[in-house]
This record gives sequence, C-alpha cells and structure tokens, in this order.
Amino acid sequence: MDIISIIAMLLIGVFGGFISGLVGIGGAIIIYPAILLLPPIFGAPAYSAYIASGLTSSQVFFSTLSGSLKARKKPEFSPKLVINMGGGMIVGSVLGAILANLFNTTFINSVYIIIAILALILMFIKVTPASQGTKFNPLSLIIVGFGIGVISGIVGAGGAFIIIPVLLVLFKLPMNTVVANSIVIAFMSSIGAFVIKFIQGYIPIEDAVFLIIGSIIFAPIGLKVGSKIPSAIQKGIVSILIAIAIIQLIF
Repeated sequence: MDIISIIAMLLIGVFGGFISGLVGIGGAIIIYPAILLLPPIFGAPAYSAYIASGLTSSQVFFSTLSGSLKARKKPEFSPKLVINMGGGMIVGSVLGAILANLFNTTFINSVYIIIAILALILMFIKVTPASQGTKFNPLSLIIVGFGIGVISGIVGAGGAFIIIPVLLVLFKLPMNTVVANSIVIAFMSSIGAFVIKFIQGYIPIEDAVFLIIGSIIFAPIGLKVGSKIPSAIQKGIVSILIAIAIIQLIF
C-alpha cells in the first residue's frame, strides 16, 4: 500500500468519524462515494464497489462503536429503542450482506441513490416531536429496523442516514434523542454487515486499518461538538451530506 493510499484512507476515516459523532450516523453516506471517487483523484488505485462497500462496513463498525461508548451515557439514550430497532437491523443487515453478492455494481449504486433520495425527502418533512417519554411500539421498531438493515447490508452502511429521518418523521422523536440513539443502533446494524463482508474477503486489512484509525479518534470528538449544535443545524448537515453523496454517485 503506497503513501498516497494511506493518506487518502486516513483523511476519509477522519472525516467519516467526525461526521459519525457529530450527527449520529455511521458516516457511510459520505464514506462510500468518497472511497470510490477520492483515491483516483489523488493518483491512487481505484476500488471496486464491492471493496468500497466492505471498507465502508469496517469504517462504520468502528466509528459507531467508538461513538456508542459515549452516546450510551447520554440522558436521551433509550435501551428499549436501541434493542428493538437495532435487533431488527442486525438480522436484516446479515441478509442484505449475503444478498449483495447476487447484484452487480450498478444495482448496488442504484439502491444507495434511491434510498438516499428518500432519506433526503424525509428530512424536509416537518413533524412536531412527541414528548421525551413517548412509548415505543416494539413490533414497529423491529419491522422498520429489519427493512433498513437489509438495505444497509447491501451497500455496507450502518443505515443511520435512513434511521435519522425515519425516527424523526415516523416515530416523531426529538433530534437530540435521535442522535443519541441512532449511532448505537447503527453500530448494532453494522455488526452483521462487517462480519459477512470480512468473511467474503471484501475488506482489505491494510487499507481498512488507516480508515479505522481516523474514524475511532474523531468519532468521540464529533459527538462532543454535536452536543453543542442546535437541532436545525444538525438536520441541515445530514441533508447536505445526503445531497452531496447523491450528486457524486449520479454524476
């Protein structure tokens, strides 16, 4: 692995980890297209969609793990929400990771773009948040989590970029509650995808190490900064990241 590839992976990991903590996502919404597009710009070898998906799953796994250790100490953290939705996502992500082997690059990228567009649309739907003490419907959380998990497993993402608008719009949760729980849910979801893609040989260790180092260091920093940012700005950041990812992959 040459120095240019190392620097590229470190920079992608640093940015992905920081964003992961800042808005409660795994970072895949920007990491996946970044791995596909940035290395060739720096003169490094290009990665296939399968390898990019595998590297993304490793970055999401470790950045959300790092962020989760901090997030679970927050007062907004809800074990019931995390267990039900996260449990559904674990099963779904394993199935999605297995199914991903059946599809070509175009299909994987198309799924990513379609879901990202839907997530972006949901971010602009204004919903009045319910109270912090809202009771969750376990079955609804499990079903929704399973669906998101399947999609997440296909593209190697933790699915938090879908989790956030879903929890905001469908379950009417406040943004601070969503951020505190979505990163932990994304971590649970990423376990299945990470393990399956590692077994399939889609995670080159040398490349993943530098990606992971940057992510682990900067995820807690992003979480700390995010706790001081207004909800409107956090939603805006998520929306911009989703829009950038869509534009990059289409054009």
